[in-house]
Amino acid sequence: MENKFWALESSLNTILNIQMGSNIRLRELKKVEEYTKGLVNLPKAGAATIKAVLDTFAYELQNGTANEECTGGYNKILKKELNINRTLRGQKCVIYGDNWLSEEVAKRMRAKNYCVFHWRAVNPAYINEYDLYFLCADPSKAYGLSAIQDNEKIIKVWEYLKYQFITFPSFYKTYSNFKRQDGGKIKCVITGGANIVNAVRSKLLHINAVSLANSAQDIFYDFKMFSHAYESMPNIKYAIIGLAPYALRYDMSKSRMERRHCIVYYPITGTMHNWEEGEHLASVFQEEDRRIKQFFDEEYIQDLFDIYEKNSYGLKEEREKIFDSGAVSKECAEINAQEIDELYQRPYTDILLENKVILEEYARFCQIKGIKAIFLIPPYTGWYQKHMYKVYYRELLAALKVYCSKYDAMLIDMLPVNLPDCCFKDYGDLNHIGAVKVASYLNEVFDNE
Repeated sequence: MENKFWALESSLNTILNIQMGSNIRLRELKKVEEYTKGLVNLPKAGAATIKAVLDTFAYELQNGTANEECTGGYNKILKKELNINRTLRGQKCVIYGDNWLSEEVAKRMRAKNYCVFHWRAVNPAYINEYDLYFLCADPSKAYGLSAIQDNEKIIKVWEYLKYQFITFPSFYKTYSNFKRQDGGKIKCVITGGANIVNAVRSKLLHINAVSLANSAQDIFYDFKMFSHAYESMPNIKYAIIGLAPYALRYDMSKSRMERRHCIVYYPITGTMHNWEEGEHLASVFQEEDRRIKQFFDEEYIQDLFDIYEKNSYGLKEEREKIFDSGAVSKECAEINAQEIDELYQRPYTDILLENKVILEEYARFCQIKGIKAIFLIPPYTGWYQKHMYKVYYRELLAALKVYCSKYDAMLIDMLPVNLPDCCFKDYGDLNHIGAVKVASYLNEVFDNE
């Protein structure tokens, strides 16, 4: 079937050759016309343009008025309408989607000398004529991909990137920033969940620090990410281990709402922790990762993320909110109270026991490597503290005091520190004003070491 493309290119080259006889060139024009009715599914306007060019070309050949300049001009119009940007004897791909990603992938593949076709211009009857098929949009759309005989040729770019850009974009952004750091200069690594993302901001600290804190991240992945960081950052002196009051009772891999996020950690940690059913999903992701990396390197994927952010959010930075408990409506207050209640409904002793072991391993690891472990419980609004379950907080404190004693760690408990509402962006997370207060506590430690 590849000969259909080769024959087309041969025909186009023949009609360009003014040394050829008119009859031969007219015959080749007919082949080009057959191609437009076969390989390419042209819209009405495009088909009309092709027919007009072919009829004009044929008329001039029959009357002996075709010249070199006109021939070249007609050929350019034909190639433009037929979407031919490279030699048809080379590799050809189809791009599915009508968004920023499809445009970027099309440009990338042209740069790799592929002849790129848009999915709307492809005749379904000849779908297996191409070398690769890049799916750059939601696969639930009816693209007719089931007709492709070799599924290995389908590259699901959207499916692969959605885990990083859409499902859990904060992780990708955080990890990309981590990889750009000069590892030898980093003295401090920060881990924790969403509360630590907002509470501890590396730019406010007096030492070179990098944050690997992420929304929904638990103690297991805190330790895994810190260990990963240590491999490329041998001069770490401090580990800021951020913890929510309920941290010992939380396991991301067992949370029905959050466990899907484990997949973005899989390439680094090689495990889905306690989500056994997720192993299959991880293996599928790994296979897609292998195939994607055949065409796009890490730098290019980072570029795609930057373009995604620009298209999604623009360049304007969002101003952080300021919480006001007095302005919260009764309905919103009830929802917030329910959310807090759900955070503290975790009667899971198996998770509690496992997390205690992991957290102690974290502290022991730091001591062995000569790193000062700093356990940090950030401040919360008075409204949050009123609704939280204090028993979880007390069991966390008890465990941390033991680890501090055994492993020469430090505990900074800021829960008793009363900050006004204006230091928070919502009932549980600090804004940039509150982050300055947290930084002052940490900087006092760094400055006095």
